[in-house]
This record gives sequence, C-alpha cells and structure tokens, in this order.
Amino acid sequence: MESSELAGNAELRSVVHYHQMPGTQPSPHPVVEGWQIVEVVTSGRGWVMHGGDWVEVRPGALLWHVEGDQTIGKSDPQEPYSCFAIRIQGVSGERPVPHLSSWPEVGEVVSLAEETIRMFLDEQFDRKVLLEYLYSKLRYESQLYEHRREVAGVPEPLRLVRSLIESRYAEPLKVEALASAAGWSVPHLHERFRSVFGTSPRQMILDCRLRSAREQLVGTGYSIKEVAANTGFTHSSAFCSAFRKATGMSPKAYRDAYYFG
Repeated sequence: MESSELAGNAELRSVVHYHQMPGTQPSPHPVVEGWQIVEVVTSGRGWVMHGGDWVEVRPGALLWHVEGDQTIGKSDPQEPYSCFAIRIQGVSGERPVPHLSSWPEVGEVVSLAEETIRMFLDEQFDRKVLLEYLYSKLRYESQLYEHRREVAGVPEPLRLVRSLIESRYAEPLKVEALASAAGWSVPHLHERFRSVFGTSPRQMILDCRLRSAREQLVGTGYSIKEVAANTGFTHSSAFCSAFRKATGMSPKAYRDAYYFG
C-alpha cells in the first residue's frame, strides 16, 4: 500500500458533522479521481459498500474512501447514523490506510469535529494547515488501530518474549532463556518469531539496543562509551560497528547531526 501524498494543490473542500434524518436514506456519493473522503461514524447505524457487499458500520468506524468507492449508502431508519466527514480534492497516490478501520474513542472524534469545523469556518485560519492536521490525525488513528489489532493477534508466548526483550534488552539475554520462558525449543521459537515478527529474537534485541542508543545519543550527555554500556554492548567497538551498519553513520556523527543540546 503506497502512501498518498498531499500535493501542493490539495484542497480541503468540506469538514462536516453529518446527521442522517430519521426515516430517510442517504444518497451514496461516488468518489472520483483526485478526491478522497473520510467518514468516521459518531452515532447510529449505517452500511457501506465494501468488496461488493454491504458492511454495517457503527460508532467508531473509520472509512477512508478513494476513487471507485462510495460513501455510506444505507442508514437504520430508527437509529440513523451520524458521521464526521472531510472531503479532499487534489490527492495523489493510493489509499494510505485500509478502507475500513476504527477510531474507538468516539468522544475524541466528536471533539475533533467540533474543533476543526470551527476552524474551517474561520476565514482567517489557514486551511492548508487544517488539511495537513486532519489528514495526519486521521491516518494516525487508523494506523494505531491496525497496530493494536496486530499486537492483539500475537500468541501469548511471543508477546511474553517480546516484552522480555523490550524490558531487558540491555542485559546479556540468551535466546535459550527466551525459548524457555515461552515453553518452546530454540528452533521453534525462531520459526514462530520469524513467521509473526519477520525477524529473529537476536535481531529484535539488537534493534531495541540501537533504538535506545539513538535516544541517548541525542537526548543525554552520556559519552559514547557509556551509551554502549547502557544499551547492552560489551565493547564500544562492537557498538560503533553495529550502529554504523544500521544507520550509515557513526555514533559521533549521529550525535553531531541530531543532538538536542
């Protein structure tokens, strides 16, 4: 899935909190080339066409429509839906997130709707800034939901091992100890780890160490030798070699480029 890009001529055409009237049905709007429409259901029940079938959407459903899609096309007459919706013209690229995802904290959606509608109607406020904010915020919430769903689907033994790695990466962790904690053999741990995370336990340990090292290099005054020790490397030379291989920069060059001090 490629990320869509907000071109220089992208324009926020509308920001609304739409309320379907009881006893009526909506007219679905087809999305044409160069447009995207995002709907987040805030109350009631509706249905949207997805994959050739009508899919029910309830509060928290986040729908990201691109060319070829249609907006919500059916509503419960007794429990009509409401949604926060934005329409964007001049967007290049493919859908940046799944067509159907979720933002479960509906109160946050309503607050965002109230805030951004007010700013959209304020002619003194820069709509380009508002568009960038809304586009990023809605993408973030969709991707956050997908990330949480993926995490929830990880088998408990692997969640335990990952938690051990993330909390104890600076210690001399052994893969044998991780396998024992999971109740698996080392080969089985490697097999399951790669199938779920796409990497090995040792590589995840290294990634955690290097992530912490980057944070310490730019956010603390620790020496490079101290950063190496803090993140589980037994020798500064091994740390520098691993850091350069991962980032293309030496620890010193990375600090010089990004240090906040």
